[in-house]
Amino acid sequence: MSTRRRFFLLCLLPLLACLGRPQPLFAAPKADGTFTMERAVAQAMQANPGVEAKLLMMEQAKMNVGVAQSYFWPRVSLVAGTSRVENYEEVQTYNSDNLTSSNWNKGLRASLSLFAGFAHLNNLQKSRIAVEVEKARHQQARLELGSNVQLQFLQLLKCREDLKSAQEAVARIETQLKAAEAFVKVGMAPYVNVLQNQTELSRAQQQVIRVNNDIRNAEVQLNKYLGFSPNRPVNYVGNLKDFPGTVGYTEEEAVKAAVRQRPDLIMARKSVEVAYKDMNIAMGQYLPKVDASYDSMSSSKDYDDKRYEGYTRNYWAAGLNFSWEIFSGGGTTFSTLAERKRAQALQKDYEDAMSGARADVIRALLDITAARELIATSRKGVDAARESYAMANKRYMTNTGTITELLDAQLKLTQAENDASRALAEYHSARVRFFYYIGRENPGLK
Repeated sequence: MSTRRRFFLLCLLPLLACLGRPQPLFAAPKADGTFTMERAVAQAMQANPGVEAKLLMMEQAKMNVGVAQSYFWPRVSLVAGTSRVENYEEVQTYNSDNLTSSNWNKGLRASLSLFAGFAHLNNLQKSRIAVEVEKARHQQARLELGSNVQLQFLQLLKCREDLKSAQEAVARIETQLKAAEAFVKVGMAPYVNVLQNQTELSRAQQQVIRVNNDIRNAEVQLNKYLGFSPNRPVNYVGNLKDFPGTVGYTEEEAVKAAVRQRPDLIMARKSVEVAYKDMNIAMGQYLPKVDASYDSMSSSKDYDDKRYEGYTRNYWAAGLNFSWEIFSGGGTTFSTLAERKRAQALQKDYEDAMSGARADVIRALLDITAARELIATSRKGVDAARESYAMANKRYMTNTGTITELLDAQLKLTQAENDASRALAEYHSARVRFFYYIGRENPGLK
């Protein structure tokens, strides 16, 4: 090997080693296991197979539009055929076509439907409506999934608030238990105070266990929605107080929004349109059908009898085909009437769905108003319960109050805190349902 070639290879080896080694600049980023409500909804939309299935159905409906459009274009086909005419015995004939022979033909055939009783037009319009129906189904699936994720997320946050209250209750009772034990040692209180505190402590610890289990169940369900395994550790972050507290719609505006963009109402409305298109297709059977055709053919005939010379001819033919079924035994009439009744039934279903949607929106707004009032009332209740507990605890510590009074104040404080978190969760849950009822995606509940 020459010196120049050896020097070239030595310079090339470090470059090849760099190319073969994975470069850190292009390494895939690590998955972030922290999910806010908005990010959880986005992840669920990507991972849920039901939403993807609806999207594929919408793509299929778009392809069906192309199928319906194809009937407005000519149909072109290649045709060919062959046959053999064989006589059992020689007979006298005045027509050479009856002689024993081999025949074949081939060519190009084109046909175009000029008029089919508006069936092609109605089918095209029907297929375009079907695309809008599948689009609404896809949107409905997204809305349902998003609202389910949000409601489960709010349930998780509420359970965490309940856990905080339960743990604070355990801490308060443990402090009370120590005080009761100290009082018993110096003879300032009966031993029953210790027993009562131990009973309440056991009850509070049981509540902690229950709430921890509720939290775990909520996390497992959220993992399912997001496409994760049940045991995968995921950090769901947030607080019930993090979300804005308004919806920004009057009752009239909300109802109009529901009518305009709610997917189930869109599907019901489009179903009525499809039914009337089917009725028009059935009525089209009353009308004539006209087709145009064109043939460019080549045919050949070869006789076994050598006295006759075979031949080949090329020709074209064009024509119009007209057909009109003037009586079908009443089939067309009954089919039209049946489709009309179906369209009228679907119209009534749509009107019923409209009434139900209006009621849903009004109920959601009422729930939001009631929950807002509950929040204000429950906050006052928490403040009062804390002050009451502080006073009862002070009286007990100075041996001027009873253990029953203290335990009752402690229990009421825990209940008040749970009521406050429940009211806040109900308020945001009502907002989730409101946005679902008007057909609006709001993944961050803003």
